[in-house]
Formats: sequence, structure tokens, C-alpha cells
Amino acid sequence: MSDAVRDTLDRYYAALKAGDRAALRGVVSDDIEVHYPAPEGLLPWAGDWSGFERFEAFLKAVGDHLVIDTVEPLSMHIAGDTVITVLKGEWTVKATGRKVRTETANIFTLRDGKIARYQVFSDTAALGVGLGRLAS
Repeated sequence: MSDAVRDTLDRYYAALKAGDRAALRGVVSDDIEVHYPAPEGLLPWAGDWSGFERFEAFLKAVGDHLVIDTVEPLSMHIAGDTVITVLKGEWTVKATGRKVRTETANIFTLRDGKIARYQVFSDTAALGVGLGRLAS
């Protein structure tokens, strides 16, 4: 992996963890696109979000519902301007207190040293159960 790609992702994750809006602005493009597929109405943060302000709204929607307990990187794959990270994590659903364990694939598309597209593929059923929207 190139040092520039590693640096971009390291800065992104550090900014997320710190809740540092200025740092996020420095690593995410103004026209960032977020794609988080899920069945309609299942996850409040699912869907397509375009632009930095909508990216922030996406992060707020996730943060309003989940607490990140642990995230463990399992693998990273790079092909040109695309980076795929596979993570294993545990989240607590704020409304129910339920723990959710999932593996998630994040796909980042980089442009000019910034993240221009962020796609998330997660276990939406596990999250739906945790949110109390699906029966276990």
C-alpha cells in the first residue's frame, strides 16, 4: 500500500474518532458520496448521501443510534484509487442497549488525496435486530 493511501485512511479514521470536523474536511472531498445499502426503512442512516454537509448528516444519524465499542481491521485491499477495508466490530444500540457484532466492508474511492466516495456493506439484518426493527 502506498504511504499516501495509508496516510489518507489514517487521517480519516483519526478525524472520525476525534469528531474533528476540520480534519474531516481536510481528508474528505467537498462532493463526497456515501452509499450505505439496506432494505428501505430498516436503518436510519442507510441510503445515498452527497456532499460534505450530507456526509456529516450521515455520521450524525449513525452516532444518534450507535456507540462504537470495538473495531478490528481484518484486511485491506488496494486497486488503483480504490481501497477496500474489512472490519470486525461491536456496536451498542443506544435505544435498546443491545450489542451488535458484524463484519463490514468499507470501499473508499480516492481522488486527489481525498476520499471522494465511501460505500459500506454490513450485516444489515444484525443491525436491524439490534435496533428492534427485526425479530431475532
